[in-house]
Amino acid sequence: MKILLYTWFGSYTDDDTEKNLIKMGHVCKRIRNESLQFSDRYENDDFYESFAGFLDREKYDCVFTTNFHPLIAKVCYEKEIPYIAWSYDSPPNIPDTRYMDFPTNRIFFFSRDDVEDFRSQGIDTVYYMPLAVDTGKWDAVKVTEKVGQIYKADISLVGSLYSSTLPGLMNMMSEEQRIFFERLSEIQLKSYDKYLLKDFITDGVAGEVCQSIAEKYPDSVRPTSKQLIYATASYVTHLDRMLLLRVLSRKYGTHLYTQKISTSEKEMLKDVIIHGPVTYDKEMPLVFKNTKINLCPTFRGNVSGIPLRILDVMGCGAFVLTPYREEIEEYFTNGREIVTYHSPEEALDKADFYIKNDKERRSVAMAGYERVKKGFSYCEQLAKMLRTI
Repeated sequence: MKILLYTWFGSYTDDDTEKNLIKMGHVCKRIRNESLQFSDRYENDDFYESFAGFLDREKYDCVFTTNFHPLIAKVCYEKEIPYIAWSYDSPPNIPDTRYMDFPTNRIFFFSRDDVEDFRSQGIDTVYYMPLAVDTGKWDAVKVTEKVGQIYKADISLVGSLYSSTLPGLMNMMSEEQRIFFERLSEIQLKSYDKYLLKDFITDGVAGEVCQSIAEKYPDSVRPTSKQLIYATASYVTHLDRMLLLRVLSRKYGTHLYTQKISTSEKEMLKDVIIHGPVTYDKEMPLVFKNTKINLCPTFRGNVSGIPLRILDVMGCGAFVLTPYREEIEEYFTNGREIVTYHSPEEALDKADFYIKNDKERRSVAMAGYERVKKGFSYCEQLAKMLRTI
């Protein structure tokens, strides 16, 4: 096939996608517009004409992007060219379903919950496809003795602490609404196997919140139920990660690699060794390979899917400790290829065991590596998607 790979905002997966499409024998032309931004993702004449020009100048069998881009779907539909989009965000940042139902679309999500959500809205162009990992790329990252000492750790977490607009919104709500969101957040924080936010934060609740905010602040925001769910999920994720780090750091050397952290967060994480961000291709795998316990606390808005971070850790031959998710235990055997927990206390117990038992920890890490190498390769996942067209 001749495939146009369009890189809009850039992603961790685009380079691996290009590399493996070529490895599979396809002709892959890549166009980069990583700095391109405009306010309306559904209507933009300049972009439409520019992208249509690419498809007019050369014939392609399909267009491929990371995440779904409505304008690209529109052009492909009108040019009658299949469009494959593979999302690595969950929940996906798709404001509405316009252009999603074009018959030229093949939109893949790595979370079954996202697929079921869109299908319940009558969209039948969405499909389920777990993410992938290029173990060969991570194999090429070698650990020297000097580098090993730099990144050596009992426990590490690479990622954001997450921020949320919910605290600001709660300040504008009625007292009853504020208590509702506080209690719902507390309940969701304690539950790793049930996602409650979509059931409780309904359109009716959002309407009441908007009415309350409008009475106090007429010119302020009017959050939708979808925005309130995301804000609450982000808030719970922040609480979850802070609590996890505090619990583990009291007993073991715990490192956090993150881009942004406030003074108050640093004070709360006084026992955590805090670093700046690491580069994805070079430094991140060194952290994984030199850490005994790699924490992968999932974003709470991702209800069921296996995030890329987990696959990357396992693809480095490193040990993963992550919260329970239905799809994780569907694909991996808990205690043999990966280790899951249902509370920060259980996470501490399991970290304690595997830090003290090197043989068992290394066995889990190696079994996890072999599992993702065989079952989550780019070539395998890309081939499945291309077969749909």
